[in-house]
Amino acid sequence: LCESCSSTFSLGDSVLQLYDSILQAQQEQNNSVLDIKDELEVLEGACVAVSRQLDDMVKTCSSQQQTQQQLAETISSYVSRIVGPIGAKLVQYVAPESMVRAKQVITEVERLTVVIRYLRVPDTTGSNSQRGYATARAKLIIDLMTQCWTWLDELSQKYITDINFAEKICRLHKHCIRGCGAVAYSSLFEKLRIQLVNNYARSHLSPYLYAGSICVSEYGSDPAYEQSLYQTFEAMSQSSFEILRSFDDFRNHPDVVEELFFLAVRMIQSCPRVFVKSPMFHSFLQCAIVGMKQDHTDANRGTLNFLEASFSFGIDLQSSTAMNDAVSVMCKESLEKAIATEGQQIVSNLILALVGELPCYRIACNQGSIAGLFYKLYCLCPTLLMDWIKVSLISVPEGAKSMLISSFTPEASRNEFFDSIERFAFACERTQKIGSSNS
Repeated sequence: LCESCSSTFSLGDSVLQLYDSILQAQQEQNNSVLDIKDELEVLEGACVAVSRQLDDMVKTCSSQQQTQQQLAETISSYVSRIVGPIGAKLVQYVAPESMVRAKQVITEVERLTVVIRYLRVPDTTGSNSQRGYATARAKLIIDLMTQCWTWLDELSQKYITDINFAEKICRLHKHCIRGCGAVAYSSLFEKLRIQLVNNYARSHLSPYLYAGSICVSEYGSDPAYEQSLYQTFEAMSQSSFEILRSFDDFRNHPDVVEELFFLAVRMIQSCPRVFVKSPMFHSFLQCAIVGMKQDHTDANRGTLNFLEASFSFGIDLQSSTAMNDAVSVMCKESLEKAIATEGQQIVSNLILALVGELPCYRIACNQGSIAGLFYKLYCLCPTLLMDWIKVSLISVPEGAKSMLISSFTPEASRNEFFDSIERFAFACERTQKIGSSNS
């Protein structure tokens, strides 16, 4: 209904009154009247309806002889009516004497996220342009987050070990950045970066790694942010390595492994040069070798995605004549040295996965697959790859061994090559089944 309302069928005041009555009832009963999901649906509807109503006000303000000042005050009153209760609760919860549970704080973060996503304020300058509306929305988001930042930061420290709180606060930051755009949100970027680094160092909760990935994807294309992003990435990586010192550590923190490698993928895709030329890149290859052995679908996917993205960047370095500056040369040397050192173990792990001795979740798919890694390595360093494969195939039956080696030919298309890798895996699986039945 709220999405369908218009100037002739306005629901803004009515739905906002309904939402006010829900909050009032909850306050009086000191308990939830509705399930939080249902309440957030009502809040979303109120935001949509009020946004439509405010937009209609701007369009008709000239006929009502309203000044821009009067219009701005009207808009501010509606925003305060929606946001005010959230701010009041956050202030209450940050008080030192507050003993509120994390669940109640999370509720306010979710409410704020709904407001950020669905409340639109119109441009009161009279331009009526798309850019004007975008600027007005960005200002609303930045104003709200600037006002709430200290409270949210204190609460994130108060509930530093609560993963549900971490997920909700990081989701809020994601919608803030995407809601108003990276450029408009840049005034809060440094605060956000520092908060993510500090909270992750204390908690080692994977949602902060995910939020770091969002920052890299949104700001990574701007060279002005490259160094700050790398500092963020380096700090979060070092914090991760502190808890990933053994294979058991990897097994006990699969979500950290997954998000750490997807953060590394974002770095490779968005600002690779500062990452690949650093010693951190070689550390990630070594970390990936352990991650490949992990029996966890998402962690394994993150590991393979990182390796494939790294090999793809290496191919770009080789093929692009534009990448011949000093930094690109450093990147190429760093990548080649790391792959030459760790390549044998990477290939051995891939073969072991295909023959069934290591977890094998992704044989052939568009991104982050065993076939994809072999294909990229063959494009990047074919001679080395074939040497590594021959060493890794010593215990594989001759028929399957010949099948795999014959797959590596320059004439084969990508699809043909992927089919060959799947046939090799099937042949190894069949051999294992026959061996098991005979024994």
